[in-house]
Amino acid sequence: AQRFLTLFAAMTAAHAEHASVLREELLLTLLADTMHGQTRSDTRSPGFAEIAMARRRIDDDSAAPLTLGELADECRLSRFQFIRAFSRATGMTPHAYMIQRRIIAARHLIARGMSLADAAAASGFADQSHMTRIFVRTYGISPSMYARACSAS
Repeated sequence: AQRFLTLFAAMTAAHAEHASVLREELLLTLLADTMHGQTRSDTRSPGFAEIAMARRRIDDDSAAPLTLGELADECRLSRFQFIRAFSRATGMTPHAYMIQRRIIAARHLIARGMSLADAAAASGFADQSHMTRIFVRTYGISPSMYARACSAS
């Protein structure tokens, strides 16, 4: 709910050229929260608080080079238990969740005019090529086409 309110406030205060990006993220957040509610197990289940903490850690700095082992250790779960619990709570694996957060961050940086290579590095991707593959798979257009569309509007 807090993320929704933050995005909504940013969208209403944003300049017209960034409003469409914020609207899209707002819709994706609503969809993710809806799916999260459908797949989430009881909040009293073992590891729920720890999984929420791991999710916040990824959200706070998606570019950080976190490993599965580090996150699992922080949650006091084995790697396999962590993957199962995280997937149950979010509807996706920890890696998929981290990549999703990174590509959203990259999209925002590109929309603000950052170069593709710098956006890839700042978002935590190994290189521009890696970011481009994920960007095309996620949004159906290349980051350079997206950058041109953002600069044209």
